[in-house]
Amino acid sequence: MSFWFPVEEVIEGKAKILAPKLNLTINEPLDHARSRAAVFYNPIMQLNRDTAVLTLMHLKEKTTQPLKACEPMCGSGVRGIRLVLEARVDQMVLGDLNPSAISLSEENVRRNNLNQHIRIRLMDANILMNIHSNPMNRFDYVDIDPYGSPSPFLDSTIRSVKDEGIIALTATDMAPLCGVSPLACLRKYGGKPLRVAYSHEVALRLVIGATVRSAAIHEMGAKPILSYYSDHYVRVYLSMKYGAKPADAALSEMGYIVHCQKCLYREVVKGAYLKASRDCIFCGNKMMVGGPMWLGEIVDSMFLDNIIKKTLKSDVNWEPRLIQLLDTLKQENQAPPSYYNLDEICSKLGISSESLDKFIDKIRSSGFNAYKTHFDDRGFKTNANIQQLASLLKL
Repeated sequence: MSFWFPVEEVIEGKAKILAPKLNLTINEPLDHARSRAAVFYNPIMQLNRDTAVLTLMHLKEKTTQPLKACEPMCGSGVRGIRLVLEARVDQMVLGDLNPSAISLSEENVRRNNLNQHIRIRLMDANILMNIHSNPMNRFDYVDIDPYGSPSPFLDSTIRSVKDEGIIALTATDMAPLCGVSPLACLRKYGGKPLRVAYSHEVALRLVIGATVRSAAIHEMGAKPILSYYSDHYVRVYLSMKYGAKPADAALSEMGYIVHCQKCLYREVVKGAYLKASRDCIFCGNKMMVGGPMWLGEIVDSMFLDNIIKKTLKSDVNWEPRLIQLLDTLKQENQAPPSYYNLDEICSKLGISSESLDKFIDKIRSSGFNAYKTHFDDRGFKTNANIQQLASLLKL
């Protein structure tokens, strides 16, 4: 089959697909070239798709019924193809509003001999999910990976998933989520961001929080089972449970982070209401308030253990960073929300920075917990407060 745009064969996981061949002779950033392509395919997002495969492997293992999944913005179709080939999804519905994406996806499905398992629709994402909101027609899994915010798709995504199904969301609009455009964040996610060293974690928690509130409207509880930050996007997987009690339980994990820019003290406050500002208990400075956001665990430990085992047993060619990411998530999930950047603390204290590994050992030797975080190469999570950390650094 021929296309009006140049293509090349790409192998990802067990899928062999055609993807747009980029014109790299023009002096422009690679990301711009990908965004201008007739059909979007980003090889850097393989980590994102790998975690989707692992999640569906887990879901397949839990049910004896045929597994039905949907990706309403499919691009080249690579994710849906991999989910069928590697996670053995029985029925996959792909959709896109771009006719070129539909044509390319159809060809890629044919090349992988999956016509019996994958149906492709030229349709708006919200319309596609809304026509599957009937209780007898819902999906076990819905994957939303838009260019920008998933917020415009939250309501239809939630209504199109079965009880105990899973939704996956990607958010690439990091400027609003990290506090560069706070009003845009308030519009899209209903919460105030924090422009701080740990803003990527705040971004992740704001996305989860927005989903929890959207689900609660429909008397559904949304519980994160895997969440992370990578390559300038946040990715969350949430298990959905029908009922007012699960919805209320999820809402009970919502709250705020108050942060002192002067001394870096921060405090986590659960609850629906909080004063607009507070005074820092250490330096008296007015503290910033971020939220409401999700303050509970960002991964489910049992789920994480399960998929880590799957990475070791499977013959899929995983993205090299995957196992390290999952191992780090397992460790840091034991720590409270927010993390510290070692270099930022040392700069505030006017001292030279030191080895992160050695400082974590020093924290643990003093009786506190401390873990590296996947959010930041120089970041760590701990239950020690900023004054205790400052004292340890000055030793």
